[in-house]
Amino acid sequence: MNTIAERVKAVRQELGWSQVQLAEEVGVSQSSIGNIESGVRQRPRELVSLAKALRVSPEWLETGKGPRTERAALSLVGANAEPSVRALVEYLAEIAAKQRPTLRKNLGNLLVDLVDHPEDTALIEQTIADIERFFTPPAA
Repeated sequence: MNTIAERVKAVRQELGWSQVQLAEEVGVSQSSIGNIESGVRQRPRELVSLAKALRVSPEWLETGKGPRTERAALSLVGANAEPSVRALVEYLAEIAAKQRPTLRKNLGNLLVDLVDHPEDTALIEQTIADIERFFTPPAA
């Protein structure tokens, strides 16, 4: 599989989906999926949504390189390999979806603090450290 078109079509067929089913999962028209699979659209702007629907890594879908799934990319962290940036973004998005109510509350409190004390660089640095600590994948 050398192209995005070939990879999208192959994975869609592995899942047993029609173009219509994939289009519904991604939130686009069937003709958009048809254009992607035929190679008319070689750099689809829905790449991340396509990858999520197909349960594959956006990097693999786009280039054919790297781990096929995001979970495989993240598991490399324990093997002293760097996961793709997209893998980390997807991982963070997954955490954020689960923690959305707590994150919204904490972000609201943070914004109030920053508005009240914009000169407080220690608060900003501590916030960055907290975010980094919260989003660091657990050690394997």
